Amino acid sequence: MKERLTGIGLAVGTVLTLGVIIWADSAQAFSLHSPVTVTNVLIDPATGDETDFGDPIDVRVGSGVELTRFGGVWDIDLGDNSIAFDLNSIFGNVISGNDVYRFSAPKFGKPGQSIVTDFTVTALGSFAFRIFPIVKLMNGNEIEVIFPLEFAFPILDPNEPRDPNAPNLTTVDLGLRIDLTTESTPVPIPTPTLLPGLVGMGLAAWRNRRGDA
Repeated sequence: MKERLTGIGLAVGTVLTLGVIIWADSAQAFSLHSPVTVTNVLIDPATGDETDFGDPIDVRVGSGVELTRFGGVWDIDLGDNSIAFDLNSIFGNVISGNDVYRFSAPKFGKPGQSIVTDFTVTALGSFAFRIFPIVKLMNGNEIEVIFPLEFAFPILDPNEPRDPNAPNLTTVDLGLRIDLTTESTPVPIPTPTLLPGLVGMGLAAWRNRRGDA
């Protein structure tokens, strides 16, 4: 009787083990040495049409990795689970559309990998945004940052004289930092395909022990 119970226990123990969900420890997105693809587009707020500013840029996050004046407006620093924007513009303002930046981690957000679950945004600099940027989290592995038209100050009528003391994007101290919250996702064991074979192994082991007895 003892041998029989032991054999059955082996099979049941195998079945219970299959139900365990494994948490994978994969590299964090936007952390040191992780790959990130950066895209910059200008979107017409009236039509939704996009204009690309060159091809997407593939970078690896690291200390001091900076996309200098990407799109002609911002200095962008990719830190450890953070993205920082500092104004460094060659223009007086963005007058033709919404300035949009997309950061995608290609090896992230899938089962068994980590995902971005939340973020916090902190304004930087001494100058306040007239229209605060919009930050969107998409698919757990992509961040979209939208700087709306007239985000710094209203665009003046070109026929009107401009106040020489009015701020412009070449002199304003303006920026923000996005801090990302990430977590690992579980990898479930594929029980339907493995279960019959393992149960059979457990029964075979029980029969062998019974025969030896």
